[in-house]
Amino acid sequence: MSSSLEKAIEKARNEHQKRRASHSAGMAAGAPQSSGLFRALSHVAVRPDTMERNKIIPAIEDKAAVTAYKVLRTRVLQRMRSNSWRNLIVTGAGPGEGKTLTACNLAVSIANDVNQSVFLVDLDLQHSSVAKYFGLDVKLGLSDYLAGHAEMDDIVYAPEGMDRIAIIPNGTPVENSSDLIASPRMKALMKWLKERGGSPLAIFDMPPLLSCDDVLAFLPQVDALLLVASEGITERSRLEKALHLLADVDLLGVVLNRSREHQKGSAYY
Repeated sequence: MSSSLEKAIEKARNEHQKRRASHSAGMAAGAPQSSGLFRALSHVAVRPDTMERNKIIPAIEDKAAVTAYKVLRTRVLQRMRSNSWRNLIVTGAGPGEGKTLTACNLAVSIANDVNQSVFLVDLDLQHSSVAKYFGLDVKLGLSDYLAGHAEMDDIVYAPEGMDRIAIIPNGTPVENSSDLIASPRMKALMKWLKERGGSPLAIFDMPPLLSCDDVLAFLPQVDALLLVASEGITERSRLEKALHLLADVDLLGVVLNRSREHQKGSAYY
């Protein structure tokens, strides 16, 4: 491991530990969510056919898969609420493991809980795909805000027909993503999310951990991380390396995608 990467990891660990030490409880378990939380946001249409093709709840018919996401939601919410955590990174060790699908369906499943609202943020700035998964047609996204070309009200969208969920998509890919993630604009976005009433959660879809330093750069600003692995795709050595990098991080758990030990009828979860 290069010395520069080791320094980055150590810096992220130290800042994350400081944040944990000073983190105050900000979310009461089971607190009712404000019904008007997303009312003032820009509404955007989703495409059910696109959601069905991309296997996004509720446009999928595989009941076993829906149940699996409900179980994941319950376990995530229990852990988040018990620790008064408000935000969560979803990532994988490498590409093609299903981390975006997991982030999207986890967010939708959480929003189906009448006691919880959620922001889904596309922070995979180099290879953004959350908007595509839902079939959203948006003009401005997260990179526009981080570059100073838009404000928060311009980039937060409430999908039509879906309650208690708002999406912050990204459209234009950027190369200097880790610099933007560590910028004052990103910290202002985190402050904006924290100040929303009703204690909504924020789920950040991020690039694979081993592909760039974006996750390491963002770790000091978040509470926990969910790692996605895929049977037949994730190499054991890469998973072990990812877990080593996350040794001092509040790892919520590891989600196994495409498991052969799925329930009857579930072909992809």
